[in-house]
Amino acid sequence: MSSTDPDVFSEAFREDPFPFYAELRSERPVYREPRYGGYLLTRFDDVLEALLDPETFSSAQGPGPAPSSAMNPPAALPATDPPYHDRLRALVSRGFTPRRVAESRPRVESLARELVGAIDEEEVDVVPALSIPLPVLVIAEMLGVESERLSDFRRWSDAFVGLLESDPTPELVSVAQELIGYFRDLAAERRERPRDDMVSALVQAEIDGRRLNQAELDGFFIILLVAGNETTTNLISNQLRILAERPDLWKRLRDDRSLVPLAIEETVRFDTPVQNLGRQTTRDVEIRGVTIPEDSRVIVSYGAANRDPEAFEAPDEYRPERSEKRHLGFGQGVHFCLGAGLARLEGEIALNALLDRFESLRPGDGLPRRLQSTVIRGFESLPLRVG
Repeated sequence: MSSTDPDVFSEAFREDPFPFYAELRSERPVYREPRYGGYLLTRFDDVLEALLDPETFSSAQGPGPAPSSAMNPPAALPATDPPYHDRLRALVSRGFTPRRVAESRPRVESLARELVGAIDEEEVDVVPALSIPLPVLVIAEMLGVESERLSDFRRWSDAFVGLLESDPTPELVSVAQELIGYFRDLAAERRERPRDDMVSALVQAEIDGRRLNQAELDGFFIILLVAGNETTTNLISNQLRILAERPDLWKRLRDDRSLVPLAIEETVRFDTPVQNLGRQTTRDVEIRGVTIPEDSRVIVSYGAANRDPEAFEAPDEYRPERSEKRHLGFGQGVHFCLGAGLARLEGEIALNALLDRFESLRPGDGLPRRLQSTVIRGFESLPLRVG
């Protein structure tokens, strides 16, 4: 694979996309990727323009970066455009207001202390120990589902991420149908015996004077489960990988906790958990002298935009005190991440819990394994040494 003609779906690109992003930003900022023919946008201003123009860059054909015949429920928030999107989003946005997020702090702190307190070895794989269970437990409690199904939630979430960027295999489709079946059974139960949880609220909710149909409910359950844990899981892992390689910064954070929120924000920019998502053009559009035809797939690259030297000083340096705070790590516009506040809170609490307990953090002896995803950047496994 050539740096001037990269395959954005390849293992090499997924392992370390940033040199390729830099080459493309400089030489071909609107890049026609060869495998599927989508147009990859890598400059900050171009990505921002696409995110702020849903009339031209539509989400209605799903958020995946590649064409896929996978299930994209028509009511899933990332697969809708205004004004329908706005009505759907209003139904769940009240569960993620700053006040509701703040009210969740004591419970998130309790869960984080419990998970960190259970670490009893000098070397720990932080992905199954902390990065996965914390956000999954939090979103499970918000939805009102059994935390005992944690391993199922993660398996279901991974399957839907896989369906975003490839044609569905029978195995992926089977797992996806399992998730939908579970939530349909749960919705039927909540109709009969409602509780104070998000599933109960959704089955009772109305849009345009009618109750949500099955496709709309399916879309909500999928996006709340998947988005409710994927971003935060990988934010925590990416943060800890950076700090394991920067013992000086670990010490600074232990001594000055006011830096923790800044470190979380810089991690979202520097090693963006959601790297690439897709849009579909509704008309011919010209960007930097390249005409993108109507009905073309466009990949908006958050990861590339967040390393653009025209938007950030020394973008390849990790600087918690960075003055530029306008990164696109949580998106922008109508599809700005609904759970951004909750992800920030969980990331800060998880990091503080580790800083409270451990004086040092270093890379482990085991080899880390990156997720093989074009959409999500994170780890399947991340062994670290704590002490």
